[in-house]
Amino acid sequence: MNREDLAAALELHATDAAHGAALALRAGAAFKVWEKLKPAHQYLDIYAWRAECMAQDGVSTCKDFEQGLPDLQRAGDDPVALGRVDTAEGTHLVFLAADLKSCVAVL
Repeated sequence: MNREDLAAALELHATDAAHGAALALRAGAAFKVWEKLKPAHQYLDIYAWRAECMAQDGVSTCKDFEQGLPDLQRAGDDPVALGRVDTAEGTHLVFLAADLKSCVAVL
């Protein structure tokens, strides 16, 4: 997947995290998208558990988790590709539809 296609997919997703990741990509941020597809619920299980652990440790979950986890949950069993965009603020995890043309969630 190239930079422009990933930025376009992120721009279609109406969350602050997706917008920030798209801006970072257009400014030259490093990124990676893995080709292997997995059902969205497998990622949801991992990241919902991570958010729960963070909350138990007194670390409030970030806005990206608050917006992204419900999006990932709605994807259910749909296959998604995992990617990442490295911004100045940190790494955004990007979940893309199987066709890689639309963004499902950003954490």
